[in-house]
Amino acid sequence: MTRLLSASRLNAFQACRHQTALWLQGVKPPERADDAITLIRAKGFEHEARVVEQLRAKYGAVVEIPGEGSLEHRVQLTVQAMNDGAPVIYQAALTDGRWVGYPDFLVRSDTQEDGTWRYAPEDAKLAKKAKAEHLLQLGVYAALLEHVSGHRPPQGAIHGSGGPPERFRLEDTRHITRRMMGQFEAFIDAPVETQAVKNGACGQCDFLDRCTSEWRTADSPVFVAGMRGDQIIKLAKAGVRTLTDVAALPTGSKVPGIGEDTLAKLANQARLQMRGAAGGQHLAETLPSEPLRGFAILPPPQPGDLFYDIEGDPLYPEGLEYLHGLWGPLGDDGTDRFVALWAHDHVAEKASFERLMDLFKKHLERFPRARIYHYAPYERTALKRLSAKYATREAELDQLQRDHRFVDLYAVVRQGIRASTESYSLKDLEKIYWGKRVGEVTNAGDSIVEYERWRELSDPAILEAIERYNEDDCVSTAKLRDWLEALRPADAPFGLAVPEPDELKPEPSAKAEARAEFERDRIAVAEALRGQEGLEPELRELLAELLWFHQRSQKPQWWALFDRQTWTDEELIEDAESLGGLQLINQEPEAKSLVATYRFPEQDTKVKEGDRPRIALTLDPAGSIVKLDMERQIVVLRRQAKSGDFPERASLSPGQLIDQSVLEAGLLEVARRVSKGDFESDRALLDMLRRLSPRLAGRAQGKAVVAAGEDLVEGAIRAARDLDESSLIIQGPPGTGKTYTTARAITALLQDGKRVAVSSNSHKAINNLLKGVSKRCEDVGFELDGVKKASPGDPETVFEGYGIISVGASKDVELSHQLVGATAFEFAKHDVNSFDYLFVDEAGQVSLGNIMAMAGCARNLVLVGDQMQLPQPVQGVHPGETGLSSMDYAMQEHPTVPPERGILLNVSWRMHPDVCSFISDAVYEGRLQAEASTAVQRLVLGDGLHPALQPTGISTVDVDHQGCTQSSGEEATVIGHLIEQLLGQSWVNTAGVAAPITLSDIIVVSPFNMQVTLLKKRLPQGARIGTVDKFQGQEAPVVLVSMATSFGGDAPRGTEFLFNRNRLNVAISRAKCLAVMIKGQRLLELSSPGLADLPRLDLLARAEAAACR
Repeated sequence: MTRLLSASRLNAFQACRHQTALWLQGVKPPERADDAITLIRAKGFEHEARVVEQLRAKYGAVVEIPGEGSLEHRVQLTVQAMNDGAPVIYQAALTDGRWVGYPDFLVRSDTQEDGTWRYAPEDAKLAKKAKAEHLLQLGVYAALLEHVSGHRPPQGAIHGSGGPPERFRLEDTRHITRRMMGQFEAFIDAPVETQAVKNGACGQCDFLDRCTSEWRTADSPVFVAGMRGDQIIKLAKAGVRTLTDVAALPTGSKVPGIGEDTLAKLANQARLQMRGAAGGQHLAETLPSEPLRGFAILPPPQPGDLFYDIEGDPLYPEGLEYLHGLWGPLGDDGTDRFVALWAHDHVAEKASFERLMDLFKKHLERFPRARIYHYAPYERTALKRLSAKYATREAELDQLQRDHRFVDLYAVVRQGIRASTESYSLKDLEKIYWGKRVGEVTNAGDSIVEYERWRELSDPAILEAIERYNEDDCVSTAKLRDWLEALRPADAPFGLAVPEPDELKPEPSAKAEARAEFERDRIAVAEALRGQEGLEPELRELLAELLWFHQRSQKPQWWALFDRQTWTDEELIEDAESLGGLQLINQEPEAKSLVATYRFPEQDTKVKEGDRPRIALTLDPAGSIVKLDMERQIVVLRRQAKSGDFPERASLSPGQLIDQSVLEAGLLEVARRVSKGDFESDRALLDMLRRLSPRLAGRAQGKAVVAAGEDLVEGAIRAARDLDESSLIIQGPPGTGKTYTTARAITALLQDGKRVAVSSNSHKAINNLLKGVSKRCEDVGFELDGVKKASPGDPETVFEGYGIISVGASKDVELSHQLVGATAFEFAKHDVNSFDYLFVDEAGQVSLGNIMAMAGCARNLVLVGDQMQLPQPVQGVHPGETGLSSMDYAMQEHPTVPPERGILLNVSWRMHPDVCSFISDAVYEGRLQAEASTAVQRLVLGDGLHPALQPTGISTVDVDHQGCTQSSGEEATVIGHLIEQLLGQSWVNTAGVAAPITLSDIIVVSPFNMQVTLLKKRLPQGARIGTVDKFQGQEAPVVLVSMATSFGGDAPRGTEFLFNRNRLNVAISRAKCLAVMIKGQRLLELSSPGLADLPRLDLLARAEAAACR
């Protein structure tokens, strides 16, 4: 008998295939007697009934499909109701013979097309907000609707209990939904043997006890504290399959993909756990002392010390910190007591955070040397996020950070002791120093589930149980601190500064006073902006909060600088911002400098040649990186000899941050003008911030910027000339001639006698556009007087070309220069409206804060770029829309610029139509077209090649590998074979000319530096290999993309990096003829996807679907 599949079964399959295998075998989980399930069901019916009435009030008649009768009969009634055009169909039934779905509602569209009514699926959910499983369910319903009606609904909706319905574009998740359905079908048709594999969904699985028993029986290494899933796979490949095997590893053992220090740490951990188990009691031992590690970051107890714990709900949209708990002398008489601060929505979240910060301030005034202890980084991370998100109590939190008030006991534990527990969670460790706690809520996973249950049931007993759990956590943290203090070795004194009472602190310096005066001025201007009634309320708030954009952007970097002081080499190796685990090979004198050569272990890093990092432990300058060889794992540093010898061992962390004061001052001056009611000087900027259509002289505002059929280049020139103190968007998708078009527009303006500024985030982008302008001016015989403001001592920032010189000082940029190229740091200093035009290239990577800082220099603003390519590299949490790039803000989630807002360069001169149509449909709303001549280009291939090698289009290659996160040897091998076969073939260009394929005709791209390094070792010398960022603006007949990660759930830096649609767009669109995606078979699988994950995964799923056509 064919099993009918459902969305709920699909969600279970995505979480764990082993769970599905047990279902197929007829294994049932233990029954749970839970009155809450009955109550939740009743509450769900009540909510559903309310939604029915809401839909009846909005649309009219509601046709209900009876719940009795056969599936076939219910489907017939549903189809009949659809054919009759019922406004709303309640309790519909849909099937295609394989899948079955029961959408709560099918809601009719307003229009009837081709004689058939269109319907969209909508579901009522008791949850406050939609979840990934709900979106997947809508996708299944959409597929069934398409089968039944022949039309796929473009959107669906979830009616949660927390507010208005949430609507979703189902096209954004169609391909990943179809892929997941297909995988599930294949597994059902041909079940394979599965094993219990620990993942993020285990905590909510009814089979957890069964799987844990299996792991116990197998002596699985899953129980080794600190062991990751990818490490278990790598150990198994090396024949190390049990906890006992791990414990038996001799000193100096090596396992590919696991560092020696890490492997030794895991082996020592396993040995201690076995000793503890054999003795029938838990053990703990202290580790060798190191500066600013372990016990050296544990301060001695002080009067007033507090112990702090947060409960958060990641399932709530944008997350919710719903409970702050504190234990300590918080009573009026100084007695220990517990304080709970609750919040059940974002408004209350802000208020509870402010109450907490005010409580900290008052308490520390009473106890000036007290600390705030917590366990793991979550608490500090959450406080930073909340302060920036709500733009409140930021200075107070900064002061707590500077005073080292927060103490993470997890860092002390991780670096200072080894325990025989199976994890280093607070709950496991307290078995040693406190004993087993009791209560209905016993871990963080339970608290999230219980809180979500409360949101559905509103039962106060649930909140009481969570509060007792949180109190236990706070008390346990206090007991842990005392236990650790008793274990402190004699050679591990506290090594950080002790906070001083205000009366003992030195007088502030003149620099600090100046900064304080600037801050007072900034606050006053922000208050004036918020009171400026000539601006829309949302614009007032945006401008006011942008005044702190640069400070907020740098704040995480400052915080991380000091955090990294206490990180282990292992943690620094894992941190992409650092270069960890350096071992000195030699150092030699060179003039007045010392040059040191270090070896480092394999790792992914953003550190590059020319950087000036710090020694992570001491924060001393490490000098400059003169050579970084990722293949040989060698780094060479140079610094002045007077700084002393280089350390034998070190890790490098990011160096000095760039001074942002010029940008902050530029922002302040714009805000000051606007706050005083001067809306004319910055009219172009205000137009952009209001997202207005450009004002064009002689034209009606709101009409298409480029007339139908008008040449895009001529249209862009005409629009730029007609711009009337306003802003214009020129969007240039891949290969559409953005630089070509912009250079001609700028040249035309220069010929008209206009003064033009050219800016971007990078000197490289500025120089590229200046090159185009210089060449165009030379070609038309225009006498150009231009200057490029370069960075002194940095030859890569210099541009020399026809009519343009480079200078290193701002004073050498003169009013007589008609064309000026510079970054925002230069233009923020220029007088208001000293240019006629400001062109900002790669505006999708330029922050709104930088635009505001420099836009005052010009009467007209032109944003050039494509927000669908590489995203802006912004850090920090920013309130509202202040953290967006200028292009993202201006486009307001439109993938392509609306015709009345700007110009879309919609013809790609690079990509074959088979590649272009994929990119166009997936990224650009179907508006991007391939220029006719690109259809001629193709690969000319012989017989017997890998099936992924096609003349044109998109191909995918699934590679069987496990345990890979940032590099995959298996993918490197496949790519090597593909290149070997390609080098024997030829390709035809747009002119119809054939040529042999060489290494220069193939680009190999990966998201990770570690994979790039591996590929450089494996592939032929001269191969073009790099990360996506390296190849933006470049092209080749063939692009090979190596994703490197085995399982999507293990994606380093999260799905938002690995599956970033912008980066994938850039990677694929480098291809003239063929793009091949090489990826792990299970890359598109996540055990516990979030709501945002499904759209992220869809582009790769779409690529698979395109390859199959």
